[in-house]
Amino acid sequence: MKRLATLILIITTVAAAWSRDRIIDTARPDKPLTIGIRAGLNSSGIDNNYLSQLHELIQGNSYWRMGGQAGAVVDLNIRRYLAIETGLLWEFRKYEGAMMAATADEDYMGSMFLRARAHYLNIPAMASFRLNLGEQAKWHLDAGVYYAYGIAGKRESDQYYAFSDDDGQLIFDHKATSTKYFKADQKDFLAIKHADFGLRFGTGMTFFNHYFIGVYYQHGLRNVAKNAAGAPDIKIQNRNWNVSLGYNF
Repeated sequence: MKRLATLILIITTVAAAWSRDRIIDTARPDKPLTIGIRAGLNSSGIDNNYLSQLHELIQGNSYWRMGGQAGAVVDLNIRRYLAIETGLLWEFRKYEGAMMAATADEDYMGSMFLRARAHYLNIPAMASFRLNLGEQAKWHLDAGVYYAYGIAGKRESDQYYAFSDDDGQLIFDHKATSTKYFKADQKDFLAIKHADFGLRFGTGMTFFNHYFIGVYYQHGLRNVAKNAAGAPDIKIQNRNWNVSLGYNF
């Protein structure tokens, strides 16, 4: 984040030294639509309120993991410095988690290790401001929203238990499960809804009118957790960073 902020500051300072007319081109665009392709890597995770809602939980951590995305974008060019960008992107999101629970009344302790993989179709809609940094370079400042729909995925978990039986003997047990990511039973507090919605913003550069590189962040606003039996106030929200390379036709 510090390196990104430093880069943005340097670019802003250089741009400010140039004349306004050169940076912002208010002329009509050469063509009304621009179509491009994008592909890159992402890093995904979740925010949740497990610790406040599941009182037997004593520790809960989630870990971001790397995935990828690819697709096409369409720019509706309003002016040379302004466009509305949308498109259709396939996203492969991954994250992992580790939780530990204990109850004194039942003399029980358990832990769970979770691995989640999910495929989404993502439709972004952003306002895109383009600033001229030279004859063959444009700086993009993009902000808007996204809607994503989960189409497939898998969730694997390993659960380890330690508890006392009626005779006071300590029992250890292990259970491994594998389920479809969006098909989990509503009784499962890790069950996830298909639809996701949130904010999307980022920055990028276009070189020679065709070649693109960009960095974007997606901040999910929708609670994607299904209402779980015994824990109706569980909240899960998606988070995602991605870096893309692209070509505009």
